[in-house]
Amino acid sequence: MGALKGHETYKCRGGSASHLSERQIRAEKRADWGPSPTLQKLTGTLGWGMNERDFGANLHADSLKLRLSSISSLWLAVLMVVTPGIVSAAALKPGIDPQADEWVKRMSDYLGQAQHFSVNTEIWQDTQLANGQSVQAGRTVELQVRRPNRFHSAVHSTRRNRELFYDGKSITLLNRAQNFFGTIPAPGSLDEALDVAAERFGIVMPLEDLVVSDPHKDLLENVISGTDIGPVTVLGVPCEHLAFSQTNIDWQIWIESGAKPVPRKLVITYKDEEGSPRFTAIFSNWDFETKLMDFVFKFEPPPGASKIDVAEIKTLNQSRSGRKEEK
Repeated sequence: MGALKGHETYKCRGGSASHLSERQIRAEKRADWGPSPTLQKLTGTLGWGMNERDFGANLHADSLKLRLSSISSLWLAVLMVVTPGIVSAAALKPGIDPQADEWVKRMSDYLGQAQHFSVNTEIWQDTQLANGQSVQAGRTVELQVRRPNRFHSAVHSTRRNRELFYDGKSITLLNRAQNFFGTIPAPGSLDEALDVAAERFGIVMPLEDLVVSDPHKDLLENVISGTDIGPVTVLGVPCEHLAFSQTNIDWQIWIESGAKPVPRKLVITYKDEEGSPRFTAIFSNWDFETKLMDFVFKFEPPPGASKIDVAEIKTLNQSRSGRKEEK
């Protein structure tokens, strides 16, 4: 796992490693899927896979490791007490301001230790029309997490209405607008399920950087430099503004001050893309009190829904290679 993951873009991922996380980057480099209609239908139409940046977090996405192309984890001490052989990200990377590292570690501990939480996110992302004009596309993302192995997300916009369910045994992707779904086996913890989804199927969960057990590790893995800008407010909430830089992206995060150090805003700038487009996520309605029951994470097919197959990346690559050899 790598840095920000789970972000979404409206154009093909084609191989630019613009997201924070190593998993996202690996997925981007596998972007040429070949002509598999079922996988293209699932990843393209559902918008969860290789053909577009997920909404996360890869911090991807939408979306983020936000894993935000292939989307992370957004989230005390400068001199942590460590066991032999273990050092902090700040100690390994002198370019990171120790105060910035401390804030991310504090957020990471708070999210990683939470047994359950839900949050709403409003996302705005720069994209281009066919005539080249730059516009912003918006959507909302709702997340529910229950550790160690439950996850649900829903994405809504004028063009998309889709959900992702993880019940501890399998991940199901549902396109409500076109009423079809695909399911993949993914037993184990949330971290293990995220790895299976990304590495075997090219699927990046939205805003997964908030979900992993150690967001601090994932978020700062590929960071070159980091700065604590200082205190500001986001929609009236006192926050600390942090800025980080990686090879292909810059990202900023605003973490709430006080006893609940949750992310309130995230901005990712894709430096290697024309026009340096931005991904912006605004977080609200954090809830660590409401218990999340099993039915929240259990997928029930809607009436008349069609099930489609989800092929593994390895199988698709072998198929493409075989066709080339035949030629």
